[in-house]
Amino acid sequence: MFRQTKVKETGIITNINGNKTTIELLKQTTENCKSCSGCVEVNSSSQYIEVETVPGLKEGQLVVTQKTIHSPYKSIILVFVFPLISLLIGSYIGQNYNIFHITSKDIRVIVSGFIFFIASLIIASVYDRLTKSKTTTSQKIIFDNLHNSYDTVFK
Repeated sequence: MFRQTKVKETGIITNINGNKTTIELLKQTTENCKSCSGCVEVNSSSQYIEVETVPGLKEGQLVVTQKTIHSPYKSIILVFVFPLISLLIGSYIGQNYNIFHITSKDIRVIVSGFIFFIASLIIASVYDRLTKSKTTTSQKIIFDNLHNSYDTVFK
């Protein structure tokens, strides 16, 4: 359910600057786009990515990069299901326990449910910020001797 997908993209090195390499991505096949579905349809403009330099690369060389795409289900549960469950739990607590010293049962249900709902959104936001830096994987070059250069591919 929370599967990770590895997507390979082919590109041409356009610039090498220190430890960063700029790669112009070639138009992807429909097979790659089916597995990713992370980007929208791009018109004829080029897409560029920046990756860490691998020794032995030169400008104009054709390379293959790989990136990991995480399943969206975890985020969907965190943003939609968790707050809804928190709202229901908060409403139940407000109905059965008088922790806010409010005499009206209906007001207690509303206030308690709302507080739990807002708290769940804050918890989800903090969790997302803490895990984003751990799960974000940048693209990396996995195969750099596919062809010698751009000229070999297009001539």
